[in-house]
Amino acid sequence: GPDGTYANPGAGLTYTDCLLLLGKWRPDGTLAWTASDRVAGDPQRTTRGMIEPTIAELDDGRILMVMRGSNDVRPEWPGHRWCAFSADGGLTWSRPEPWRFQGGEAFFSPSSCSQLIPLADGRLFWMGNISPENPRGNAPRYPLVLGEVDRKSGWLRKETLAVIDDRQPEDSPHLTLSNFFVREDRASGGLALHLTRLFARDFRLERRPDFTADALLYRIDVSV
Repeated sequence: GPDGTYANPGAGLTYTDCLLLLGKWRPDGTLAWTASDRVAGDPQRTTRGMIEPTIAELDDGRILMVMRGSNDVRPEWPGHRWCAFSADGGLTWSRPEPWRFQGGEAFFSPSSCSQLIPLADGRLFWMGNISPENPRGNAPRYPLVLGEVDRKSGWLRKETLAVIDDRQPEDSPHLTLSNFFVREDRASGGLALHLTRLFARDFRLERRPDFTADALLYRIDVSV
């Protein structure tokens, strides 16, 4: 804020808004940058604002932005995935609202990153964490699911959801199936998921955090 104090209206660990930077090439080969309007959350609904956006274009030219929110320090609030829409190329945005299944049903999602994945065949997928019950802040970051987004409405198609990975009996409850990157494999037409299964071992053992884990490559068949 203007007094030099960190502005944190949600009282969570951090508080942020989202925006887009739009670049336009100049004749001399440099870029002219324009910032979009901020996509600001309601601190009475998400304690950490809007975080880690992912975007994709829909069939009608609108841009869908899907974001991470949080109920950190307010576990009685529902933990959602959030979304906003732009009809002018990303300059202005609708007010963020909980992202929903195509039929209108909201779902629980922890505070974690996610990714929209446009495919060359025109389909649009989303990968992230969906919780069977209300999460608490960042946790649990499992299961990791993949689903198709309706290109007309921008909502997630519940009937297409598939679990890519989940906590196993030998895994710590602190398992993190997040902080990944997924891409379309041009040769196979499938998806290649780069993911490290962090904290599969309980990092509280001997009071020493264990950040070591194998970097894995998952290959996912998305053929029709």
